[in-house]
Amino acid sequence: MPLFLSVNVLSLYCLKDNKMENRLRVGITHGDINGVAYELIIKMMAENRICEVCTPIFYGSPKVAAYYRKNLNVENFNLNNIQSATEANQKRCNVINCVDDNVKVEVGKETQESNEVAMSVLKRALDDLERKELDVVVAAPQSMRSFQLDGGNGCFDFFYKRYDTNSGIPLLVGEKMKMGFVTTHIPFKEIAENLTEEKIFNKLKTLDFCLRRDFTIRKPRIAILGLNPGSSERCEFDNEEKNAVLPAINKAREQGIMALGPYAADRLFSGTEFEKFDAILALYYDQGMIPFKTIEGVEGAVLIAGVPVVFTLPLNGPAYAIAGQGIANEQGLRKALYLAIDVYNTRMQNISLVDNSLPHYDVAGNANESDLNVEQITGIKEETV
Repeated sequence: MPLFLSVNVLSLYCLKDNKMENRLRVGITHGDINGVAYELIIKMMAENRICEVCTPIFYGSPKVAAYYRKNLNVENFNLNNIQSATEANQKRCNVINCVDDNVKVEVGKETQESNEVAMSVLKRALDDLERKELDVVVAAPQSMRSFQLDGGNGCFDFFYKRYDTNSGIPLLVGEKMKMGFVTTHIPFKEIAENLTEEKIFNKLKTLDFCLRRDFTIRKPRIAILGLNPGSSERCEFDNEEKNAVLPAINKAREQGIMALGPYAADRLFSGTEFEKFDAILALYYDQGMIPFKTIEGVEGAVLIAGVPVVFTLPLNGPAYAIAGQGIANEQGLRKALYLAIDVYNTRMQNISLVDNSLPHYDVAGNANESDLNVEQITGIKEETV
């Protein structure tokens, strides 16, 4: 499969004095040893050109990797054993052994041991990331139950607790859309009570900031979905839109965030109107995940926005039902790796521009670009309600 290189990935070589030796150090965690994670990693790392765009450092087990390599009959795949990320060979796929050699592999079966090992390896990689031994971390699929070992409620909750934030947001990134969420892994009956003006506003701020800093979108246009069937600006049905969604939108607009809505999900995604926005904010998990996967497939990637590190993962889970069969598609993991590199490079460039910015002069006088842009797309409202 050909390796797709984005503009930012190609610019990787010239970020630091045009020296190839400064390619980003990408930590790749091994996910669940009994799922498709090792298959995805091996297929991705077997691509010869991966070392041309980054220095891959695999956190996992050389022994388990050898088992899956033999099972998948993959040739020309070797790992360079190192003790720490600082020893990584920039021309090789490196591996740090984080797993006891006696670990038991039970292909296609989620076990307590596989969940424990997945979490211990993830934490090791994040520790190295926080020590600046890595630039970014990309996670192969692991079970949501593994995150519950720490008393959390899934991957996103784990990160919000680790980095002490209430404003973190998972951002799904595809070719046609970016999708953020106000709530994620909570029971459906608890969604409404978790939708407050403050929470929605904080998510809007995080999403707007992420789009500006990590994707260089100068004036992001964000569509917010409504909760109730047929919800619209007129809020004809229930109080969630009146008491939480609309006040949050108005507060965001007052602070220069171009937030529009609420929109009825069935209308917004029935055609191509969603493409007029830079991102969409869903109020609950399935509301955003279903249209995203329908339009983008399962090959999109997820960025955890609102935390101080760059961490990405693919959309697909451990997929125990097809583990060990050689049919898992590694494209989602590959896109997660490219997304992490792109975001890191863009973030560093924009931080540098802010730190070394020129004085600003308001040559437009009283012109309000945000208001003009809002007026230009208000026609979308009538089309989607």
